[in-house]
Amino acid sequence: MKDGRYYMRLVDFRSFLQPQVNEFLAKALPESGREYDPEGKHKPLTDIAENFRMFWVLVDDDQEIIGTIAINDLKFDERYADVLHRNSGEIKCYYLLKAYWGEGLGKKMMGFAIDQARSFGYTWLYLDTISSKSESAISIYEQFGFEKIDRYDDNRDADFFMRLKL
Repeated sequence: MKDGRYYMRLVDFRSFLQPQVNEFLAKALPESGREYDPEGKHKPLTDIAENFRMFWVLVDDDQEIIGTIAINDLKFDERYADVLHRNSGEIKCYYLLKAYWGEGLGKKMMGFAIDQARSFGYTWLYLDTISSKSESAISIYEQFGFEKIDRYDDNRDADFFMRLKL
């Protein structure tokens, strides 16, 4: 413990963490009202090293994963040119176990990811989500200055889209 609280830290994903991440997602997604489908739509999450530019895990004192956040390059798509910019990144896999909600950890993860996106040289950062299952997350996004926009991708599960000028 640090200052009477558990010490949490974000660490870069390493391939040996893949089984732990799979276990974490199998718990975290249902907590947020989503189904974890590692054979279908979540297949990229079963090979993180191959499918993400950067992926971080939030671990507790016992090295247990309690949260994740990732950044991917966002390919420009002419169909969404009215809202999508070149040289952009996208926030992905922003999850935190429900037991840790309200402790400021989600804000710390998001602030870290935004700082990393700036260091990658992106000019914009995007995200998509499901509004009915992400009310707390949307509040965090707004606190960091993300603005609601029209659809920018083909993710049919998402119904809420945001971006942040870096």
